[in-house]
Amino acid sequence: MNTGKPARLKGPSPAAVPVLSDDERLTLERYSLAAAASNEGLYDWDLRTDRVYYGETWKALLGYAEDEIGSSPDEWLNRVDPDDLIWLQATLDAQASAGGKPFQIEYRITHRNGHVLWMMCRGIVVLDDDGEPTRIVGAQRDITDRKNAEEQLRLSEERYALAAQGANDGLWDWHVATDQLYCSPRWTAMLGIGGGARTSTMEDWYAQIDGEDRPRLRAAVDTHLAGGSAHLEEEVRTRHAGGAELWVLIRGVAIRDEEGEAIRMAGSMTDITARKRAEQQLLFDAFHDGLTRLPNRMLLLDRIGQALGRRRRPEEAQFAVMIFDIDHFKTVNDSLGPLVGDEVLCAVGQRLDGARRSGDTVARLSADEYGVLMDGVLDVKAAVDAAERLASAVAEPLTLSNGQEVVMNVTAGIALSGSGYASAGDMLRDAGLAMFRAKTSGRNRVEMFDDALRERALTRLRLESDLRHAVEGRQFRLFYQPIVRLADGSVAGFEALMRWFHPERGMIPPSDFVHLAEETGLILKMGRWALVEATRQLAEWQGRFSPDLFMSVNVSGRQLMEDDLVAAVTETLDTHRITPGTLKLEITESLLLDDPGRCLAIMEALKRKDVKLSLDDFGTGFSSLSYLHRYPIGTLKIDRSFVRAAGESDRRSAIARIITLLAQALDLEVIAEGIEKEAEADFLRGLHCQFGQGFHFAPPLPKEAVEDLMDARRRSREVLEGLSALRGLPPKGR
Repeated sequence: MNTGKPARLKGPSPAAVPVLSDDERLTLERYSLAAAASNEGLYDWDLRTDRVYYGETWKALLGYAEDEIGSSPDEWLNRVDPDDLIWLQATLDAQASAGGKPFQIEYRITHRNGHVLWMMCRGIVVLDDDGEPTRIVGAQRDITDRKNAEEQLRLSEERYALAAQGANDGLWDWHVATDQLYCSPRWTAMLGIGGGARTSTMEDWYAQIDGEDRPRLRAAVDTHLAGGSAHLEEEVRTRHAGGAELWVLIRGVAIRDEEGEAIRMAGSMTDITARKRAEQQLLFDAFHDGLTRLPNRMLLLDRIGQALGRRRRPEEAQFAVMIFDIDHFKTVNDSLGPLVGDEVLCAVGQRLDGARRSGDTVARLSADEYGVLMDGVLDVKAAVDAAERLASAVAEPLTLSNGQEVVMNVTAGIALSGSGYASAGDMLRDAGLAMFRAKTSGRNRVEMFDDALRERALTRLRLESDLRHAVEGRQFRLFYQPIVRLADGSVAGFEALMRWFHPERGMIPPSDFVHLAEETGLILKMGRWALVEATRQLAEWQGRFSPDLFMSVNVSGRQLMEDDLVAAVTETLDTHRITPGTLKLEITESLLLDDPGRCLAIMEALKRKDVKLSLDDFGTGFSSLSYLHRYPIGTLKIDRSFVRAAGESDRRSAIARIITLLAQALDLEVIAEGIEKEAEADFLRGLHCQFGQGFHFAPPLPKEAVEDLMDARRRSREVLEGLSALRGLPPKGR
C-alpha cells in the first residue's frame, strides 16, 4: 500500500519499520540490484534521529568492512576533504528548502589507506505530509578515474596551448598549381618584413635563401613533391630585412589528390639562429684553447694528419712539427700570480701566431706548451732556422699590464715528416721528445728529433714500467755502507742505499732509476719503505752490536715537499725503538731553494723528534752560508770530488779544508764520502774530520755481510783487549 512516504530501505530507526507492499518491495529489490550493478554506495540519512544507513557498497568504496562503520553522519563528513566539506554541507543544508528536488555534487574523500578518492554524490530529500524534510537518500559513486582523466586532459590542452604559443613558428602554404605562397604574419615578422601576412611565389622565397643553401632547399622540395621523401625538413640560411644572417628550419608536407599528385604543400619556418650559433661556438670550443683562442691539440693533430695524407703524394714537400715550451714559466706564474701568468701565455701565443707564415698552424697544447705545424720545409737547417725565428719573436721584451717588463724564452723540439711517420700522434710525440732533450741540455735552444732519441725514450718507457712492477713486487733491497770514525777506524754508523734487483737484468744502480722515480712520484712509496726498513734494521743492530750506531737515510725532494714526512718518521720511531738522535736524514742543498719556509718548518718538526739532519754534497751547489745558521743542520757531508783532490796540488782540496774548519767553528759534524785511498783518509784526519765512508773502508754491503763484518770486528777487538790485558796496556781502538 502507498502511504505517500518513501519507506526506509534499511537501517535503524526508533519508529516502527513500515510494512512494505509487494510493489514497494519489488521496487526496493530492483533499486538495490541496480545500485549493486553500478557499484554505487547507497545511503539513507534519517534527519529526525540524525542516524545514517550506509550501504555495504558505500563502505567498500572507502575500504571498510560492513561492521567497521557505524551510523553517525560523522562517519561520512569527517572523511571529506576540508576544502570540499563546506560545499557538501551547504548543498545538504539547502535541500530543506529545495522542495524535494534531486541534487548532485562532486567532492574528495579519504580512503582507508590514506589516498584521496573523488566521489559523485546524488540524492533527494524526502518530505512528510507537512512538507518538512525527514530523510536524505541517495547514492555515491567513485569517479576518481574520470577526474584524473579530466585533469590529464586539462594539462594536455594547457601544454598544447603553451607549445603553440612558445613555438613562435612562421607558417606557409603553397598552392602548387597557381604558385601562390601564403606566408603568415609571424613568417614575415621573422624576416623583418612589415605588413603582416603576404602572398608571393615560391621563387620569391628561394631568392631570399643564401646562395649556397638554395640549391639544396630547391632539390629537397622537388624530391618531396615527387614522392621521394615522407616530409620536408631542411636547415638553411636566409637574410633578415636588416641584413643580419638567420638560420631557419623549414618543415613541410605535401597534400595530394586521389592520383597522388601534390596539389598543395604547407609547413612551418622556425628561427634556429641561436641554436646554430651555439653549435658553432661549441664546435669552435672543441677545437680551440679557451684562454688564447688558438687551435688546441685536437685540431693540430687533425691538421698534421691531413698533412701526412698529402705527404704520401711524391710531389708534396715535407713539413715540420715543432713544440715550444716557455722556460721558467712556473717562476713567473708563482711570483707574479696566475692572472699575470695567463697574460704571458696569451702574449706568447699571439707572438707565435703573428710570426708564423700564412698556412702554418700555431696551437696551444698544454699549460705552457705550443705546437706549430709548418709546411714546405726543405731540410733540417730550414726547420731549425724557422724555429729560431719564432723563438726570437717570443724573446722580445714584454711589458705587462701592471707595467712590469719581462723577457720570456722558449725551448723547441722539431720532428720532420721525412722520417716516414704513419700517425700525427707519433710525430707530435717525437717533437716533444726533442723539446725535452733541449730542456735537459740547458733550455733556450732548438733540438731536432733523431732515432737515437726515440730509442732512449722507449728505453725510459720500459724502465718506468719495470720500476712500477718493482715497487709492487718487492724487488728493492737496502745495502749499508759503513761510516767509520777516522780517528780509530771503528764503525760509527751506516748509510742506507737502495738497490734494485731486476728479475732479468740483475742489480740496477740507483743512478739509473732514482731520477725516474722522482719524476713519476714512485719515490714517495720507495722512500717510505726505505725509511721503515732502515730504522728497523738500526734497532736490530743497536741491540746486537752497539746502541750508539746511527743510520743515515736519503730523503728526496718530493718526499720532503709532497709526502707527510714528519708523520711517517713519527710512526716509524714509535714502531721501532732506537736510541734518540741516531736516525739521520740526508737532504741536498737544492731542496732548500724550492720552498725555504716550508723546508724550515719540516726540519724543525723533525728536530723535535730527535732526528738529525745532514746536508749532502755540501760545496757542490750554491753552498750559501745562511743555510748553516738558518736551518737545524747537524752534519755536513764533503763531496767525493773534494776528497779525491786530497794531497794533490788541486784547489779543490782547499775547499775540503775550509768546509772542515767551518763545521768545527759551528760545532757541526763532518762526514767525508768517497774515500778510496789511505792518503785521502790521512789528509782528512789531519783536518780533524770526524767521519768517513768509501771503498777504502768498505763498499755498500747487504745485511748479512754487514753483520759478518761487525762480528769480525768484535772478535778482533776482543782479541786485542785480551792481549792488552795480558801486557797491562790499554786496548787500541774500539
